[in-house]
Amino acid sequence: MNKIARKLVLSVLTVVLTVIALGTTTFAWFTLTNTSVVQPFQAQIVSDTGIEIALDNPLATIPSELNWVTTLTTTALNDYISSTYSGNFKFNHVTTANAVTFETLGVSSMTPATGGWLEIPLHFRSNTAEQIQWSAVTLTSTAANWPTDVTFTYVDNVVYNPAQPISIDASNAMRIAIIGDLDLQPGNVVAYEKPATATNIVLGTGGDLSDGVGAGLGDAGAMNYYYRKNNTLPFGADTVVTLSTMTSLSNNPILDMGDGVAAEAGAAYYGQIMIRIWLEGWDANSFNSVLNRVINASFTFIGV
Repeated sequence: MNKIARKLVLSVLTVVLTVIALGTTTFAWFTLTNTSVVQPFQAQIVSDTGIEIALDNPLATIPSELNWVTTLTTTALNDYISSTYSGNFKFNHVTTANAVTFETLGVSSMTPATGGWLEIPLHFRSNTAEQIQWSAVTLTSTAANWPTDVTFTYVDNVVYNPAQPISIDASNAMRIAIIGDLDLQPGNVVAYEKPATATNIVLGTGGDLSDGVGAGLGDAGAMNYYYRKNNTLPFGADTVVTLSTMTSLSNNPILDMGDGVAAEAGAAYYGQIMIRIWLEGWDANSFNSVLNRVINASFTFIGV
């Protein structure tokens, strides 16, 4: 089979996340008293001819026992999340430098986080595609006004006063990472955040967030908001280390399909990836403006 014939549009995943406040306190990830909840979301994963996909199943002892399909429905994904998280999944204030271990703010230091991010493990099998590539992603949220409760400098470097509405795109605070094994790089991580705009600051790998607008009173956005609310910055703000991200994709390899378990998978090639989705706590857009918003995420993969 020639190379062109083997290039298959593998799947498109569309996720609608509704983030809802629990309580009325400030939602910056370094505020300890608030979390947000993901509601059942609308999603569908569709694979092209020759490729099948499956969600994890703890009852399956070998890959062939998974529920292999060409389309994962909203119901299947919601059922998976409900059973995996016992119907109680919550986004929490977390950060990570590797998309594997997550941390949150403790009483006086960063502490390991035991939850607060969404995980979706996907299995792939095919008789033709040997590699999976992440070719496209979108993160969107309908902009809506949020009235600030304190005077602070927003990410557009404009100072807003209490009750003055700010147009908010909640998806600017979200991160997506996909982890898969490549022949030369086991545990390969490809992570995405939205590109810079007038109202979105690209955090990248972090750095010193304490030196910004207001002569050291915190960068514009969540840091400055936190300072104006609390008259201090969160500890560790001067040495932030976060996951390296990209703001655009170009057929990024994420998984080399192996043949070591081909017989058990029922196809010539088989592999698995992990999708992790979270609200990045150090992001300049991560404060209580993101609550009560709907976030849409879509993924496109190709098999070659």
